[in-house]
Amino acid sequence: MKKKHVLVLQAVLGMALLTGCGVINEEEEKTQIIRVAFNQPETHAEYIALADFGEKFEKATDGRYEVQIYPNAVLGDQGPVTEMIRTGALQLAVVPVSVPESYNEDFAIIAAPYLYDDLEQMETAAREGVFDSLFTTTDKFNFEIVSLYTSGARHIYTDKPVVTPEDLKGYKIRVQDSEVYIQMMNMMGGVGIPMAQSEVYAAVQQHVIEGGENSEVVYDNFKHYEVSPYFSYTNHLVMTDVVIANRDFLDKMDPETRRIFDELIKESMEVEFAAWDENIEHAKSTLEKQGVTFVESDTEAFRDRCAPLLESIAGRSDMTREVYDRIMEIKAREENGE
Repeated sequence: MKKKHVLVLQAVLGMALLTGCGVINEEEEKTQIIRVAFNQPETHAEYIALADFGEKFEKATDGRYEVQIYPNAVLGDQGPVTEMIRTGALQLAVVPVSVPESYNEDFAIIAAPYLYDDLEQMETAAREGVFDSLFTTTDKFNFEIVSLYTSGARHIYTDKPVVTPEDLKGYKIRVQDSEVYIQMMNMMGGVGIPMAQSEVYAAVQQHVIEGGENSEVVYDNFKHYEVSPYFSYTNHLVMTDVVIANRDFLDKMDPETRRIFDELIKESMEVEFAAWDENIEHAKSTLEKQGVTFVESDTEAFRDRCAPLLESIAGRSDMTREVYDRIMEIKAREENGE
């Protein structure tokens, strides 16, 4: 896969948004460019999965398509990127599940607090197509969800061990800018403070907040262990990202090309799951060397606190109830050793 000059592409994409036209010119008619927006570095599991998809798709289509990945949010944040997908200025992007949630609030069920016991349950749900009906609801907004990736389980890190909800009393913890996650942290015993991830380190240093919550990978990448050396396994969220595609781009594919695309982009989910596990192990190894203290939390105590919130999300609609019930079936099978 080749990379174009990012600044030039940004200018072209900007004009495409203003004019409403695509970014493929006559010189590219023989080789169609699939431009992918992504906000993480090249070492991230999602990038690895996208690169694997790109290589396989290019080969399977005999070079009729070229996949170009633009990492590190060089094409903008998720909001503008989603608009570029909808207008056709971009073909693919990886965004958090909160993006489709802004179009359909039922998407909140996918990453609801304490919905899963562990990451593997979410992966099983994805493999069994539990979310497929929900995914089709974005079609009317001119984008389609074509695959799902994990961004891991989230845990709390601060300046002391967090074993029970009482340990969080009075502690301000950074959360994503979501009313659900603010409520979640408040129910867990702390005070949820929405804040950009890039601001967390300085905010802890300046005692604006006492800590954050995220995966080991983010905790390591942002060096938050330097200001919050205790990492407590509260396991309160299992997060997912989704791969979204422009509908018009997909509809222009001939049936065989579309079949190949669907097959390979879904296969990339398994590549991402495996790469994420490797990312986690690498992060843990690094964190141990940095002297981080890992703490086993009383997850049942936190789960009980958040139960009313989970039930309210599950009860939003027939769709959310169906997703919830199917995940409960997965849990029951696990408990029965099936």
